Amino acid sequence: MSVERGFALIALLSLAALISAFLIASALNLTSAGISNEREQRSMNALRQAKAALIAYAASEQWQSYKGQATNQPGALPCPDILMDDGTADCVGLGILSNSSLIGRLPWQSIGTEDLRDASGERLWYALSYNFRKDFGTTVINSDTPGQLNVTGTAPASNVVAVLFAPGEAILGQNRPSNPADSAHNSPSNYLESFNLSDPVNYVFTTNALPSSTFNDRVLVITQAELMAAVEPVVAARIERDVKPLLQSYFGIWGFYPFAVPFAAGPPAAQPNYKGVAGQANGLMPVTDAPFTWLNSGSDLITVDLIGGGTGSQNITSWTCNGGVDLVCVVNYCCDDDDRPAIQLQATLSGPTTSFADGPPSSLVGTLSMIDGNGNPITGSSPAPWSGSTNPTFFPPTMTIAVQPKGLLVRFQGRLRNAQDMNRQATITVPSITRYLPNPAGAWFVSNQWYRQTYYAVSLGYLQGGGGSCSALPAIPPPPSCLTVNNLPPSFTQWKDKRAILVFAGRALNGSSRPSGTLANYLEGANLTAANGTTPFVYEHRAGVPTAINDRVVVVSP
Repeated sequence: MSVERGFALIALLSLAALISAFLIASALNLTSAGISNEREQRSMNALRQAKAALIAYAASEQWQSYKGQATNQPGALPCPDILMDDGTADCVGLGILSNSSLIGRLPWQSIGTEDLRDASGERLWYALSYNFRKDFGTTVINSDTPGQLNVTGTAPASNVVAVLFAPGEAILGQNRPSNPADSAHNSPSNYLESFNLSDPVNYVFTTNALPSSTFNDRVLVITQAELMAAVEPVVAARIERDVKPLLQSYFGIWGFYPFAVPFAAGPPAAQPNYKGVAGQANGLMPVTDAPFTWLNSGSDLITVDLIGGGTGSQNITSWTCNGGVDLVCVVNYCCDDDDRPAIQLQATLSGPTTSFADGPPSSLVGTLSMIDGNGNPITGSSPAPWSGSTNPTFFPPTMTIAVQPKGLLVRFQGRLRNAQDMNRQATITVPSITRYLPNPAGAWFVSNQWYRQTYYAVSLGYLQGGGGSCSALPAIPPPPSCLTVNNLPPSFTQWKDKRAILVFAGRALNGSSRPSGTLANYLEGANLTAANGTTPFVYEHRAGVPTAINDRVVVVSP
């Protein structure tokens, strides 16, 4: 009996030991899992903070200005910290190709965050699509700019603008010297695994669900859609602040708005071809950078006529004129000291009604120049280069302008200097006029081609020759209709009286590839039907879920 009790006691003790071992092992496993989860959370929190900071940086003009950086490129991101591991962006002086994407550490000082690190104490790494780097004049960043990076593995992603990495502890023999001057310290291969840098444009990275002995990078991406969702409201606000006043200023000078550029099917036009077309009330903005030209064909021939008011024997023996950017006319006349023929020079300047332009410039009289038959410029007191005779008929010379859909009909009237002094010839040069765009206020808009996503509409009553009025209500006889914009903010008490608007289309919502010649790839809802001509005067501001419509209307007037 005592033997049996002994075996029972041994069995109980063994069972107790097994239970204790199980409980200890379970506790150790739970502790290990908890530590692993905590480390994972720390790394992912650092990545999320970095992602939020980069997106905020790209959208924040005020923050970039506070950091002493240029603010002329909404949506741009700083280069990685490549050289010294000091938290500052490195682009200048690296000899970086314009189409090479970049990889290095997060430039935490440049974007204004704390020194973010993962659970192993390593600084975060950062890859940037080459066409989103902050490099005004080299990169063109707008809603159509695609991300060039790709991620494969357990969390695949394409059209990626930037990739953030928590590199974790060194594995696979990675060499991580502490000296930033050591090339190995800044080599991504000593920190990151399973990535392909063989294509300098389209980097490909890999993600794993869990860290392992061969892969412990934690990865977080910024897609083009995520970035633009934050940037586009800022762009719309800057269009209202910077671009809207250009149209208002144009109207203040000319008394009408410029004609629109038709939205043409096919590849997008180059900027010089963004010229308005006479009578076009909606389309794209006329931001052409082509020079205005003096016409000299068909009904727009340049003419030089002899008119009354000269002195002596008025006689124009011949004349020739050439149009182009400058108007140049050579007038031959004779004969003696007292012969000062009065002439009228008439020409048409194309462009001002189909683009952003200064004018009507009375200064053209002052910028006109003249040389004599010996090639000498005519200078002197007013009204040089014209005759200074006291006969008041053409003293001083005059210029008149008649605005027409195709441009400005300009007439100069003045009396030439005496034939002998001029060697019986006057070569007259009239320059073109200047334009508003690009200018400092609109340079960011034009250089980054945001005009490709900005629709433009004007009431027919406020185009050249439209009469300068429109009606929000039926009238007899009916004047041209004003534009209606539904869903405007409460600050607008009226929505049916708009004379001119801009519609910022934003990024494509239908998954299409842009730039595109298809309106449906840009506009949604009433804006699309208006642009297609179904309801040409009714538009709508974005309302509801942005996946259905993301068009933002900027009202130019009133």
